[in-house]
Amino acid sequence: MQLVSIIGAHDSLRFAEIEDHLPTASTSTISKRLDEFEEAGLVSRTQYNEIPPRVEYALTDEGDEIRSRLEPLLEWATANS
Repeated sequence: MQLVSIIGAHDSLRFAEIEDHLPTASTSTISKRLDEFEEAGLVSRTQYNEIPPRVEYALTDEGDEIRSRLEPLLEWATANS
């Protein structure tokens, strides 16, 4: 849920920027979740042919819809923890 919320709060994010927002999550876990969300159609991955290579992640329309539905739950969880 946090990953969808973090990406949705920005137009797009690079992997290192996502890691900065999730300091307790491992690189492999973030990578695995991004792959799963991309496969599910929630996240788009754009690779730019630059040196050094640049990859950005953004929510798809479906991912943004899920984010809008999750936000109240995340706000409640934060307020009640």
